[in-house]
Amino acid sequence: MQTEYGDIYDCVDFYEQPAFKHPQLKSHKFYPEMRPNLFPNITSSSSTTRNDFETSKLYVFENGGCPSGTVPIRRLSEEDRSQAAYFSKIKTNGVRNSTNEQLGPPGTHYAIVQTKSSPNPPNYYGVGAYLSLWNPQVKENQYSASQITIQNGPESLQVGWMVNPTMYKEGLTHMFIHTNAGGIHCYNTYCPGFVIVRSDMPPDIVIIGYTERGKIAKIVNFFIYRETISGNWWLLATENKIPIGFWPNNIFTTLNKYGTYISCGGETYSPLDKPGGLPPMGSGAYPLNIPVQDAFSAHFETADDKLKVINVDGTEKFMDTKKYIVNDVGIQGSYGHVLFFGGYGG
Repeated sequence: MQTEYGDIYDCVDFYEQPAFKHPQLKSHKFYPEMRPNLFPNITSSSSTTRNDFETSKLYVFENGGCPSGTVPIRRLSEEDRSQAAYFSKIKTNGVRNSTNEQLGPPGTHYAIVQTKSSPNPPNYYGVGAYLSLWNPQVKENQYSASQITIQNGPESLQVGWMVNPTMYKEGLTHMFIHTNAGGIHCYNTYCPGFVIVRSDMPPDIVIIGYTERGKIAKIVNFFIYRETISGNWWLLATENKIPIGFWPNNIFTTLNKYGTYISCGGETYSPLDKPGGLPPMGSGAYPLNIPVQDAFSAHFETADDKLKVINVDGTEKFMDTKKYIVNDVGIQGSYGHVLFFGGYGG
């Protein structure tokens, strides 16, 4: 199957998808019709003012996408695989631990709101947010992203949007996931681990519609949570809570029960040995805390062990360069926990 943007996806038998090459998944009881047994009560965008937000859409293949029993997997050339491996290494090392130690290579930068470091941090069973959609102009070998993260020790899961013209071969805004589990790490389905259950919506698809400064904000909702019956970590997308797929519990060692750290905000990368400076983040401007002007996240939420969804508290800001700013404005009525971020780069 080919999208109108030129991306080619192969319909792969559910049991032959990359996830099941993981050594911990050689013997499993998963099946194509799997769905979560329990869902968190995620806040709907209808609880906010509809005049303020407009929901963006993930690209969906027509007529149900792949035939029954198969799932869409992005076709990759050897060059594509090499680029994906390169950026996966940057992303994995770029996950920030709860003591603010910079783990990423030079060139990786953050403007995020994160939970504070503590000897006995709370247990987090999910993380989610409504992310405003933007399309920052990014050069070759750079990326600019907005994401949510849940982490415990060295293992982490991320979802969000990204502009990465080198990895995706164009400058469109894509959904992405990043997996770091059991010493295996990658974007999307480029390594074993994430099990796709949708036949029409892969996790690296183009997101249709993004915000233009001064116009209505376009948003998309993502939520990662641990389904308490199976122990698997499920990924839900859009306010309709569409299950894209899941990370099986047994691929984790430290994130197998809960997270101890969550964050939300922006991230960029630009190699220091390439000219051009840092890419723009978010709207490409320092935030003034105005939704139609700035990149933001609303309803920054987590889930407890009963899958009750609550606003994230006990947070702090983190910025590692003056090129980018994040403003944590806290609980804002029906918008929940809100943060604004962005910067010109350069």
